[in-house]
Amino acid sequence: MNEKILKGIQLTNYKFINKPLVVGGLALEHYNIRETTHDYDYMVSPSDWKELKKIHPDKINLFGGKNEKDVDSTINLTENPIDLISTLFQFNYNSLVKNSIDFPEYKIISIANLLLTKTLGAVYNKDPKSINDQKLIVDKIVELQYN
Repeated sequence: MNEKILKGIQLTNYKFINKPLVVGGLALEHYNIRETTHDYDYMVSPSDWKELKKIHPDKINLFGGKNEKDVDSTINLTENPIDLISTLFQFNYNSLVKNSIDFPEYKIISIANLLLTKTLGAVYNKDPKSINDQKLIVDKIVELQYN
């Protein structure tokens, strides 16, 4: 798992100021909930976001909004399927990094915050993948509590 996460970080060709926060499928795989799909999802600190916007101004995805305050924003590196995320439902790095698991070159989102992000997607967007992930995360939390 560590190699997969580090590969994605290396593919960004960027020296992070703050450790990126692993979210999405990579985090689910870390917790042995399910295997990741085809991409790498990393939430980045506000300092990193500021620098990354300068490097990739043409790859910013505002999800149909006019600015970053309207909607969530990511930088999509399509040559390598990497999403560098500034906000998810306006929760940023500083909010979601709390209680994360610290590794030398990255952090993994806490299982509680992973559930939060998937629940927001499941409820607000009615996203089938998030709905399924939400159930899988709850199952894992219950398993951990009873073992």
